[in-house]
Amino acid sequence: MSLSLWNNHSPFGGFDDAFFSGSPVFGIPALTAFKNDNLLHLSPRYEVSENSKQFRLAVDVPGVKADDLKVDLEHDGRVLHMAGHRKVEKDNSYEEYKFEKRFTLGRDLDTSKLTANLSDGVLVLTVPKKEKEEPKSTTVPITQGEAPALMDE
Repeated sequence: MSLSLWNNHSPFGGFDDAFFSGSPVFGIPALTAFKNDNLLHLSPRYEVSENSKQFRLAVDVPGVKADDLKVDLEHDGRVLHMAGHRKVEKDNSYEEYKFEKRFTLGRDLDTSKLTANLSDGVLVLTVPKKEKEEPKSTTVPITQGEAPALMDE
């Protein structure tokens, strides 16, 4: 698989960083949405698929406009960071729904060719897999004599 959930600040690396952000006492994971004043934090559903040529991540974001979504590649293209929000009018006021997710991408993906398309409330991220290279073998010539000194930085 070319994808796993990412958390930079948790001893449970690989889990969603929102998972442990619920109640501090073995609490309710944020995966189940919680309310804090007029701000709702949600974790959208997603579907992962891949074949021998490409990898695809489809994320359900109903009611979210493209301008309200942000997709970034972090850590040299190894971490996919998605964030978004939408406002819903309710009783002459607005409630804002937010989400944020990070995924670790496999080294076999060519993240420089990542595409994102939003249609009918589904954000589809597609990235091709790198061509598999044959392992190379290089013979290193050996010289006799004193080894060179380390270069200054």
